[in-house]
Amino acid sequence: MNDQKPLRSFRESPWRYSQFVVLGLIVAGLVKWLSPFGWVPALVVGAVVGAGYLLLEKKRGVI
Repeated sequence: MNDQKPLRSFRESPWRYSQFVVLGLIVAGLVKWLSPFGWVPALVVGAVVGAGYLLLEKKRGVI
């Protein structure tokens, strides 16, 4: 009766990289809201923060 796949951890999930995108979008929104920059520079700052966090987690061995 139970034909569901076994539960996977977040580390094994394809959604594990979504945290970096969400962080980048939150930072971009804050930069846009708190500074006189437009959306393009704010999104660039958000992308840099998200990529930096990804590289930090890879260096720590979490991913």
